[in-house]
Amino acid sequence: MGNESGIHFEMAHYLQGPFLTAAIFCEEARQDRDGFLSLSRITDHIVVFGENAEMMPPTQIVTTLVVIFRSGSFRGSSQITVNQISPSGLSMPLFSFPTFFQGDDQGAGVIAKVGFVVSEVGLHWFEVSLGGQPKTRIPLKVSYALRR
Repeated sequence: MGNESGIHFEMAHYLQGPFLTAAIFCEEARQDRDGFLSLSRITDHIVVFGENAEMMPPTQIVTTLVVIFRSGSFRGSSQITVNQISPSGLSMPLFSFPTFFQGDDQGAGVIAKVGFVVSEVGLHWFEVSLGGQPKTRIPLKVSYALRR
């Protein structure tokens, strides 16, 4: 009996949603007429080139962010937010986007060109939240090299 109720609880939890399908940086995202999404040049490492051997200057990065959820049994509005967390732990809001979930297997999310400033080398995290609840973090390594 205990096993059956455990299985039932897991299935009930599974049916709630929404569920994260993708959270990624890429150079380009295209959706064709049939609704299929193509991502090109998925990015998890960026090299900033500069003139100063001692430190990297603050640098504007522009890339495409893709965040997609599936509704599961959840229906209603929510907010997708992304915060940038620098290697030193400084957290800054990147953007917030309202979204609506229609239920069943319907997708909802955002595909957007985003710009942000990096001023530290190392691993930057981009925390993706839905309705104020963290769902995942996207890593982005930033390296610095002298321009030749």
